[in-house]
Amino acid sequence: MSLSSLENTTRIHSGFISKSEILIDFILRSLMILAAISLASLMFAQVIMRYMLDSPFAGIEEVTILFGVWIYFLGMGYASKQKEHITGGIVSLLISDPFKLYLIKLGRSAICIVATIIFGYFACKYAFFVIEKGRSSIYLQWPKGLWSGSMILGFLMMTGYFLIDTVREYRTLKNLKTPALEQSK
Repeated sequence: MSLSSLENTTRIHSGFISKSEILIDFILRSLMILAAISLASLMFAQVIMRYMLDSPFAGIEEVTILFGVWIYFLGMGYASKQKEHITGGIVSLLISDPFKLYLIKLGRSAICIVATIIFGYFACKYAFFVIEKGRSSIYLQWPKGLWSGSMILGFLMMTGYFLIDTVREYRTLKNLKTPALEQSK
């Protein structure tokens, strides 16, 4: 059984995950596009207000930072989904055995899950600290939890996508091992 047919079999078995991913992908892309358009619109409005009307509004600067942070952390999760984050691509050049390669990929995904959980823990800890203290923005007096919530969502998304990758890699690894055992009998 070839590696591509094993990956296709693994994709078929994870139909629910795939359908959920499509919905989450749509929502994620929509949120990023909406935040980016809002950020651009606010920046344009601020330039008009500052340089044409000589009446800048500092609250817009707070909101643009809010949108920028949300775009960043949503993008962090999206980059994990698209596998655009840093990976050990050189390993595939050094190792040709598909079983060993997927074993290494599985280990990498497990390490990524642990790392994102650790960073996510500290993001949650910070966000809850900010929320408990009741901190708010200077001009608009919005709760700082709006800014911190982006970190929590970003790390949750990364952890979720790494978990999905781990399950897929485990299934592929299991399928790779099964034909090898059948051939040895």
